[in-house]
Amino acid sequence: MINILIISGDMVNLNMGGVGIRNWELARALSRNFNVTLAIPNPTELESQDFRLVSFDLINGDLRELAGGVDVIILHGFVLHFHPYLHELGIPLAVDLYVPSLFESLVWHDQDDWISWIPAYEEYCRVQAELIRAGDFFFCASERQRDYWLGWLHSQKRINPHIYRQDPSLRKILDVVPFGLPDDRPLASKPVLKGVHPGISKTDRLIIWSGGLWDWLDPLTLIQAMAKLEQKHPELKLFFMGTRHPNPVVSGMEMPDRAIRLSQELGLYNKRVFFGDWTPYDQRQYYLVESDLAVISHLAHIETHFSFRTRVLDCIWAGLPLIITEGDAMSDLVKTEGLGYTVPAGDAEAMASGIENLLSDLGEYHFSKAFERVRQQYTWGRVTEPLKRYCEDPAPAPDKGKYLTETERIGRDKDAFLHQVIHDKDEFWGAIVQDREVVIDRYQRSLPFRVYHALKRMMGSKP
Repeated sequence: MINILIISGDMVNLNMGGVGIRNWELARALSRNFNVTLAIPNPTELESQDFRLVSFDLINGDLRELAGGVDVIILHGFVLHFHPYLHELGIPLAVDLYVPSLFESLVWHDQDDWISWIPAYEEYCRVQAELIRAGDFFFCASERQRDYWLGWLHSQKRINPHIYRQDPSLRKILDVVPFGLPDDRPLASKPVLKGVHPGISKTDRLIIWSGGLWDWLDPLTLIQAMAKLEQKHPELKLFFMGTRHPNPVVSGMEMPDRAIRLSQELGLYNKRVFFGDWTPYDQRQYYLVESDLAVISHLAHIETHFSFRTRVLDCIWAGLPLIITEGDAMSDLVKTEGLGYTVPAGDAEAMASGIENLLSDLGEYHFSKAFERVRQQYTWGRVTEPLKRYCEDPAPAPDKGKYLTETERIGRDKDAFLHQVIHDKDEFWGAIVQDREVVIDRYQRSLPFRVYHALKRMMGSKP
């Protein structure tokens, strides 16, 4: 059986973010067909009967022994940067590109000073380019993302005659593996908010924000909309399931503090708007099924265009009608499939109106029918099919080592130039030495016999 090593650069634990969740679920889905080991950069309370779970040191650890006997390695982000030897083991690398991290970093570090931000961004770009050069198969979360990553592949000469001849569609080098959903429906086994959380009663109508408060998202417009609805709908409450990322490496986000501060200024904090710390992954279903609707809003910038809001799928899993800001692939899905309403970015009036309209439509049958249809399309078993196909017959990409980057080409040309310079220099000085000896010998032979032999003795030669 094929042996697969998945290396996560993000924490995998009871509390985990999108990248950790994705690696956990990829391991579960692939373990149905392969022997899977999931390496994670943290001790964990999680256990699995389906695959092997191993902790390692992301910065200083060595994964060579763990990679022994492995047929394919699945990795992402900075894993190869910290463990560059993985590229030299001769094991095919499948690279997960579902996070457009360079766009996230533009938003996240927008307030940084130029002195630190410019070199940091150049380093991020270098790490991304190295990953693109090293991979044998790539997968991302949407067709929109695929267009973006095709550009990256082309810029690094990974789209070339060898790759085209292998597969003109280029699916064998880059395909789509979205985030997925469990096969089973979520369960409402215990109350967690209504009648349990202070300030949220059993009769309240609850809006859920699924996921964290990242700087590229926009909870502020939603909080402003809540202020507009306060008088007319006093029964309406908003709960944020996650505030700060459970991984301490993902720190420095300003949005959690900004959201809390705005809710305090508007007099909504712990009255109409409530902030959770972080909801454990296996308990998220309880919060979702208890809610009446969900809102995911974001800003109008380039990160939104290429994002894949994974927690939207959790809302679809729970059959929760959605209000979502326009501009990303998931808002297109919500609009096309009739899963809720889309609103313009940054428009609190439109947000409030959308929430009010959706509240009046909650009893509509068409929502549940649409959700069931989309759920079936996004189960983990279904969305991982392209990755499974690659893992069934993993192999190095046919173009590896055949096309040089500009940096490699310049380095090769430089080495060739220096070699030629040294060769020409040696020939030049060799010719000078040879000519000198010929000239001296001819000159010496033209002297009188006694002078000639005296010079020979001075030069250390026998007459």
